[in-house]
Amino acid sequence: MKRSSYSICFTSITFLVLILLASGCLRLVKHVAISDEEPDEVIRQEPIDAKTIMLPGDVPLEMVWIPPGGFMMGSPEDEQDRFDGEGPQHKVIIAEGFWMGKYEITQAQWQAIMGNNPSNFIGDNKPVEMVSWDDIRGTNGYLEQLNSIIPELNFRLPSEAEWEYAYRAGTTTRFYWGDDLDYTEIDDYTWHRDNSDTGNGRETHDVGQKLPNAWDLHDMAGNVWEWCEDDWYDYYNGAPTDGSAWVDSPRGTMRQLRGGSWGSHTAYCRAAHRNAHNPAYRSIFDGFRVVCDID
Repeated sequence: MKRSSYSICFTSITFLVLILLASGCLRLVKHVAISDEEPDEVIRQEPIDAKTIMLPGDVPLEMVWIPPGGFMMGSPEDEQDRFDGEGPQHKVIIAEGFWMGKYEITQAQWQAIMGNNPSNFIGDNKPVEMVSWDDIRGTNGYLEQLNSIIPELNFRLPSEAEWEYAYRAGTTTRFYWGDDLDYTEIDDYTWHRDNSDTGNGRETHDVGQKLPNAWDLHDMAGNVWEWCEDDWYDYYNGAPTDGSAWVDSPRGTMRQLRGGSWGSHTAYCRAAHRNAHNPAYRSIFDGFRVVCDID
């Protein structure tokens, strides 16, 4: 029996998709689509798009494309280990995609721009720490210096909404790998207080050693807390729903951090958990990653 051209084409496409999936070039990503009623979970095929930007001294900075979409920000009231400041849950629409650092900014990447290394735990591929929000975002800070070198890309800190959206990568669970209610999987994905001891005490670890989320972002949970652009608010009442940073005018006295660190309890590494410090505060627990615009 002769096979129709349609059947042959369909078989060829199916075979190609299977090859791409096996090679890692194409991934099945769960994405939450937001409607005016309730979010519907759909499955879409989303290729992972990445670019490498060379910093001074030929230091690479890898960026990953975060596609537009929508999600429910915060945690439901019945989530295990929830804190009150994680609510109320609310819809957020990210209308335009953006590029985000595949890893937390490393000490090599900091030194390439700033010419110094403020970190306590030294290592080129360890995340930079002991950097305040002001050191990153303020006058003559990292972002200002970086943008003076590569002005066309508009590097910045993520908003808190962008950060959580990127962390979740389409998931609705406590962590980007699932609910993990008994914390039996967390060691595969994050450095936290119970697994970060090297034998000489707890500390940061080289970026990228743990499994990434569905959008190929590493260390979104643990290793170091990550500064965001936003001021601190106790609750989400009145929060923007378009993914923009939530800021006061004049600016508030505290800034937002996300993700937990090498010294954090495992519950602090959840998608919805929030933290804040004074913008001048420096800590061995705190670092950051960048977002930017690439044509």
